Amino acid sequence: MSIKNKIKLNFKKGLTVITSAATILVLSGVALVPTGAQAQTTAELIAQLQAQIAALTAQLNALATGQPAPSTACSFSRSLYLGVVGSDVMCLQQYLNSTANKVATSGAGSPGNETTTFGSRTQAAVAAWQAANGVSPAAGYFGTISRAKYTSLAGVPGVPGATPAPGVPGNVVTTLASDNPGARTITLNAYGETVMSLRFTGSGKVQELAFKRQGPGDTNDFDGLAIYDGARRLTSQRTPSSADGTVTFINLGVDVSGSKDLKLVADFGGTNNNAGNVNYWQLTNVKLDSGTASGFPLNSNNFTSAGSNSGTINVDKTGSVGSPKVGQKNAQVSEFKITANTEAALVRRVQILQGGTVKNTDITNLKLEVNSAQVATGNMTSDGYAVFDFGTPGYKIDKGDNKIFKMYADLAGKKDETIKFYVDVASDVHAIGDQFGLGMKPTLDTNFDDSSNTHSLTLQGGVLTIAFNGPNATNIGTKVTDQVLYRFSMTAANDIEIKKFRIGFCHDPGGDGSFANIADDLDDVTDVKIVDEDSGQVVAGPTDGTGFTEDATDGCEDAVQGTYKQYTDTFDLKAGVTRNFKITADIDTGLNTTNNELAATDVINVMIDGFGESDNATTSGDVSVLKYAGTNTAVDDSDIVPNTDMIGNNMTLQASSLTLGLSSTPGDSTYVKGTKDTSVVAFNFSAALASDIKVTNITLTGYVDDDGTAPFAKIGSNSDSSLTTSGLVSAVKLYDGDTGTLIDDTPDTNNLNNSTGTVIFNNLVWNIAAGTTRKLLVKTDLSTNPTSGANDYFSFDIDATTDVTALDSSSQTVNAGQADPNASTNPTNVVTVSSGGSVNLALAPTNPNKKAVYWGQNDALFTVYRYRATDEAFFIERLNIVTASGSGEVVASATANIDSVKLEYTNKTGSIITALGALDAGTGSVSFGFVGDQRPYIPKDSSVDVKVYANIKPKAGRSGTALSTLGSEEAFSLDISNGQNDEFRAVGEGSGSVKTNADITDSQKSKGNDHFVFRTYPEFVQDTLAASEPLGTKDVLKFTIKAHGASGSRLLFDDNASATIRFEIIASGAQSATDMTARLYDLTTNDQVASQTVSNGQTSLANKRASVTFDSWDKNVEIDSGSQKSFRVELGFTGFTDKSDFLQLVLNDGDANAILTYVDGSNSAENNTVDLGGSTAPGNTLGSVFRLLPMNGPIFVKQ
Repeated sequence: MSIKNKIKLNFKKGLTVITSAATILVLSGVALVPTGAQAQTTAELIAQLQAQIAALTAQLNALATGQPAPSTACSFSRSLYLGVVGSDVMCLQQYLNSTANKVATSGAGSPGNETTTFGSRTQAAVAAWQAANGVSPAAGYFGTISRAKYTSLAGVPGVPGATPAPGVPGNVVTTLASDNPGARTITLNAYGETVMSLRFTGSGKVQELAFKRQGPGDTNDFDGLAIYDGARRLTSQRTPSSADGTVTFINLGVDVSGSKDLKLVADFGGTNNNAGNVNYWQLTNVKLDSGTASGFPLNSNNFTSAGSNSGTINVDKTGSVGSPKVGQKNAQVSEFKITANTEAALVRRVQILQGGTVKNTDITNLKLEVNSAQVATGNMTSDGYAVFDFGTPGYKIDKGDNKIFKMYADLAGKKDETIKFYVDVASDVHAIGDQFGLGMKPTLDTNFDDSSNTHSLTLQGGVLTIAFNGPNATNIGTKVTDQVLYRFSMTAANDIEIKKFRIGFCHDPGGDGSFANIADDLDDVTDVKIVDEDSGQVVAGPTDGTGFTEDATDGCEDAVQGTYKQYTDTFDLKAGVTRNFKITADIDTGLNTTNNELAATDVINVMIDGFGESDNATTSGDVSVLKYAGTNTAVDDSDIVPNTDMIGNNMTLQASSLTLGLSSTPGDSTYVKGTKDTSVVAFNFSAALASDIKVTNITLTGYVDDDGTAPFAKIGSNSDSSLTTSGLVSAVKLYDGDTGTLIDDTPDTNNLNNSTGTVIFNNLVWNIAAGTTRKLLVKTDLSTNPTSGANDYFSFDIDATTDVTALDSSSQTVNAGQADPNASTNPTNVVTVSSGGSVNLALAPTNPNKKAVYWGQNDALFTVYRYRATDEAFFIERLNIVTASGSGEVVASATANIDSVKLEYTNKTGSIITALGALDAGTGSVSFGFVGDQRPYIPKDSSVDVKVYANIKPKAGRSGTALSTLGSEEAFSLDISNGQNDEFRAVGEGSGSVKTNADITDSQKSKGNDHFVFRTYPEFVQDTLAASEPLGTKDVLKFTIKAHGASGSRLLFDDNASATIRFEIIASGAQSATDMTARLYDLTTNDQVASQTVSNGQTSLANKRASVTFDSWDKNVEIDSGSQKSFRVELGFTGFTDKSDFLQLVLNDGDANAILTYVDGSNSAENNTVDLGGSTAPGNTLGSVFRLLPMNGPIFVKQ
């Protein structure tokens, strides 16, 4: 059989089933089409049909088995509760009405009159049904338990829509996301803190996540936890089980295709949260709809409770919000206030539930405003939440201050549907405090916490609803095309045919607030039309203003006479569809030069004549104006909302103009003589809304001074009468400061060398769009002429309004509206011309800390210096590196260990350059000279880092056998020399001035950190080990020792009594009669290499330190340089009997004892004992060299 025939056959079979289903439904008394109390959408009707087909299927099954069938079968894929709206609510009511627990006996909700709204009657019926069927609690919340009970009672078969669609079968791997938070200290009452960020990779649908609290904390440390997808809370809040610390989130339904990140977000408690408690979370299980999940268990990092309390915020309903209209744009739908109490608050996210009856899809284009400024945009979720993500850093509210947030949206929907936004979970308003950087605890006022305690709005409308949508009052040009004067929408409950539409104009001559009669028509207005904004179709018009010949006195302000035109173009409105329209017109005040009807500063506005007005239709409607499509029935005036005049906002006619102002950037600046492309000053050019502007001519005036104090002059100043702008400036250029585009760099006239003091640019083409502001940036090249003193000063300004010439869109000349934006002889922005810049020296932030290096190591970074240039760029041509610049250092220590010194830096092109040199054996210094492109380059008002490396001598480069001769365990630094002046030389790029050591004072120099040279040394790396309870015998620490050293050297731990590793124990617990034994094992071979007894007295000191010192070695431990060994410490626990008793093993150099003693060398003749750590150990200065210490093992806590 062909595919086409199979499709036909299947279609026929399906049609037969549906037809039979319909027949049985009718015969069994079930109506095929629901008769709800209110109109439904197509989607709702389809959902009802699917539910009733499911009921039919159940009846058919019942007939086959001889069992009674339920009268109604429903598909529930979500929880239902007070305020929820949907077709599943109607099906639930129908089911309840088929039982003894009816919703109502008459009216809305009664049999045959079921609705889509879950109200108080439905809640009471659900509660009664729950009590009758053993569902606890019987509170009227129809959740997962009730849905399961319903399925068991109703015998719902697997029909389409009865269960959520399964996810795509496959594998999902779970890992920690890249933004998973690190270990941190958390204040009490820190709300909305991410404790675990998870990444799911693969394909499938995540349905369930299970977590368990771990660590020496308590479940009472948490007020609640939830799963978040970005700013969206996906689940209700859960609290961990007090019995086992678990918390599970079900029915997530999160699709994974590629990768998906989810977060576990916690509200930390305050009352029961004890300072010092440590918690972390373990992901214990991931369940998919189908397929396999892997990668768990996963652990979060530790979160330690602090003694301080996080800041707090208050969230309150405020203001009064009026009910909007169906189809209204940018309608206010809520208003609330956030107060920052004990810290300044940075609002990051807000999630608000909509508990009214309007559909979520009918609320779009959400935004929040504070003081009329938009601060966030949002979206509606399918389950009724408006989610606003403010991002990072967030919207700031100062400590003790509050901000009022107004919420706006575009609305569709139906008349009498309600809008009720409220916060159902306090932590849905999330703010970060500026003091602790953590979430602030919100307090939610009871006037904003449920659908009965919030702004309650009711959509206004009728058979036809008209909503005014702008624009706001604004300025418009005196010559404009297709200017939008009015925006509105029309929403019809039935198909309507509009046959007449009347528009009027009102006029306020001079814009003084007094409207005047319009004698006849408006000759200066043309091309007036109504346009569908969505399609661009012209639905009425166009008509010129000469066609507005009807008079009326009932619409304009001050009861004056306006002029009207009735359009007879016919257009249609479809039921349930909102159409958006605009009224546009061309305006030219120059058209009617005789009567001069419109002029600059006049105000006009447009109105829609009310359909209930006697001059437009009768009170009972008029079929020649509005009628129901396909009928001869007029739409009654009372069914139109509003049916009176709708007047638009005032539009002020404004002539073309150009306003000048001084830009805030660049401000005052200093440059060295000879510098190119210096930014001097910028002017803001603002074009009025009336017209685009093309700037054609600009004249700049230069001012100079030799001491920088007003008044400046065009030529000559104080002691230097010959000072001119041209003496300081060799070139002047104009740029668009917003785009960086060059406007002109060739002046037509330059009089900067005389008393005229001007530079003129003609024939420019610089365009400024109507209603916008562009920045004119003035740049110069500075001359290399000597300054009259240490510094000279100059500025530029636009002295007269005629110094700027422009053309508007009508080719009319426009001059600047202001002069002297830079205040001419008393300038705001001044450029200082310096004879030369300066150089500063300091250690860079990346300068390495004290550390160990080893024989034969190459490119060991010793020091990073930062040279900073001020006022001009510099080339470094010479510098000197020296050792023994610090107390106790000797030249011999460095020269015995360093083969060569290497510098690394960048040149002017940004290329990385290296230079190599050797220390002088006598002075311990090396000098570097640089030429051409090899010179280090310090940019103006910026810096360059010079890195100092050392190549350490290998063993072959050393003489003798004694360590004192070989040069081990010695410390020194490599520093910039602060000796002779000629040891440093830098040359200014613009001025050519030379800087030597004499120009860099001793207080500006910094000594690098000492580095320690070893034949070989260890690096400790802690390995992962999960914590558990202090019971039995367990591993308490895992770590790896890496050996760094010269070829052939090694680390050795053997029977030499001085070879030790000393750990400390931090513990609580009762004194035990039995000693504990700690054992050290080679992790690879599992051989015991050492052991140590821990006496009972040591473990009885709560929170005191005891020690475990491995100094008796069962096996020799040797680690060759360049290799590593891993170990584990095993401990047999005794005496940990009380809940919350704990133990932790640490390696710490915080007391007087050496923590590590080892033997280095490659043979017995060269062996040497090395002590590390401890203030009184032989190597006491080496304790801080090994940067990975302290090493803290996991905390074992008795549960």
